[in-house]
Amino acid sequence: MPSPAQSATKWDILDRVRAMAPRFSERAAAAEQARRIPEASVKEMLDAGFARILVPKEAGGYGLGFDTWFEVTRELCKADASHGWCASLIIHHNHLIAQYPEIAQRTLWANGLDVPVAASFAPAAVAVPVDGGYRVSGKGSPFASGVDHCTWVMLGGMAQEAAGPEWKFFLVAPGDYAIRDTWFTAGMCGTGSKTIVTDGAFVPNDRVLKLTELRDGKTPGGARYKDVIFHTPFFYYAPISFATPMLGAAQGAYEYFRDWAKTRVTQDGSSLAEKASIQVRMARAAADLDAADLLLRRCVNVTEAPQDYSPDHLARSVRDYARISELTVGVVDALVALSGTASFNTSHPLQRAWRDIHFMSMHIAVNSEMNFTHYGRMALGLGRDASRPYF
Repeated sequence: MPSPAQSATKWDILDRVRAMAPRFSERAAAAEQARRIPEASVKEMLDAGFARILVPKEAGGYGLGFDTWFEVTRELCKADASHGWCASLIIHHNHLIAQYPEIAQRTLWANGLDVPVAASFAPAAVAVPVDGGYRVSGKGSPFASGVDHCTWVMLGGMAQEAAGPEWKFFLVAPGDYAIRDTWFTAGMCGTGSKTIVTDGAFVPNDRVLKLTELRDGKTPGGARYKDVIFHTPFFYYAPISFATPMLGAAQGAYEYFRDWAKTRVTQDGSSLAEKASIQVRMARAAADLDAADLLLRRCVNVTEAPQDYSPDHLARSVRDYARISELTVGVVDALVALSGTASFNTSHPLQRAWRDIHFMSMHIAVNSEMNFTHYGRMALGLGRDASRPYF
């Protein structure tokens, strides 16, 4: 594939995605065993221009929308959730880089836009103010997906300000951090979501972003770029990174089971596809997937009505992300139950999808109790819980 073009449409990108998806499916088992996606896959993603999808045209990117991000992730996760997850973050994290101060953008993109960035958003690091910036230290910034194929990293940390600790995101340069291999999991193995370690890494002020700036959609980069995706509050769209891979993996599992069932003969010699019980349970699974898909598309399209942003609108979105998670878990559970013992072979595509989806459902961004509680509080007029600053 040639080097990324200077411009591309959504349809150009999706054509590239459909061409590479079968190769990613073939590499899924190797990625799971290696606990990271292959370098060949990363190169294909970058050559296809994934890092440019949500970067504004003013900065040399494609200037596309969240709908392209969603479709790319969904399609690739049908093939393999780990590949699709890493692709999603290559897209998502460069969108976040565009919201840092201009100096940070120029530094990171000095040699081109095709820079994969890893992130650990939990405020696990401690940042001490020094002249011109901060010294960032932390032995456990976890879940940094794709960190082995990335260079720069974004770390969440508590800045020790005079007025009290403040949650900020620090852009740490190559060579200023180490990677601790902690990624030994039952699901999403290929994402290589290891732990980042820092020891007094210097981060200048122009490579720091406040959580409150992202939360409110009022970032330094947003002041430069007109597109609505740079003025959208962070938690309206951040869970797209987690809900979409779940949906894509479940859709892929459904398609696999559907095609398998068409040719499957039971022990008594009858056709599996002819059994009414199979037809009914497949129909229910398909309806649940469509419901999840529709809910997620509404979340993705929330940026088209910025005048409608409100605390109640946010509450609805986070509620829907959690419900999407529940629906996809239910679908993959049903498909595995229909497939019998064969689906518990560790190399079976349904087995991998089952483990991956259950693992993804544990992410805090799609946590049912937390998100549903927030929605319930808002619906009952209680207001947000002050202990949850991200809402």
